[in-house]
Amino acid sequence: MQMDFMDQDESWNLFKSVAFSSEALSYEFETVGKQIADECHGLPLTIVVVAGLLKSKREIKDWEIVARDVTSFVTNDPDERCSRVLGMSYNHLTSNLKTCLLYFGIFPEDSEIPANNLMRSWMAEGFLKLENDLEGEAEKCLQELIDRCLVLVCKKSLDGTKIRSCKVHDLIYDLCLREIQ
Repeated sequence: MQMDFMDQDESWNLFKSVAFSSEALSYEFETVGKQIADECHGLPLTIVVVAGLLKSKREIKDWEIVARDVTSFVTNDPDERCSRVLGMSYNHLTSNLKTCLLYFGIFPEDSEIPANNLMRSWMAEGFLKLENDLEGEAEKCLQELIDRCLVLVCKKSLDGTKIRSCKVHDLIYDLCLREIQ
């Protein structure tokens, strides 16, 4: 099935829903946000990853820096553009989040990974900083990667409070493999 790229309105609505949820935004954030969404050229993965990166940033200068970075990825190849945006998002991660994300590269591509097994592996490998609440820190790291749209939730508990399994998009998996080597 051939899917079309998103148009400007669809791109902006997706970007806004990820970066702001239901939060009101000022004119300057909207202006820069629309510029960023336009520079993603209708690629949904690129849009959600950039919006996920900016979700926790509420300084306009941070948004302007990201806008400059995204604009600098001049290429006609959508996959290459997306890979560069994913690399930018990866570079904005803390060192322990980078390590946790790269761990997805040891699993087979497209595999659904039990979240508890993943987080226990992170703890056993020594990827997390806290000494006393490693489980809480592991859950926080997984949620941060999900919030940045780098990890996809596959299944949740019946009450919706716990992540049961997750996976990464193929292009993020490729990024993990490139960074591991």
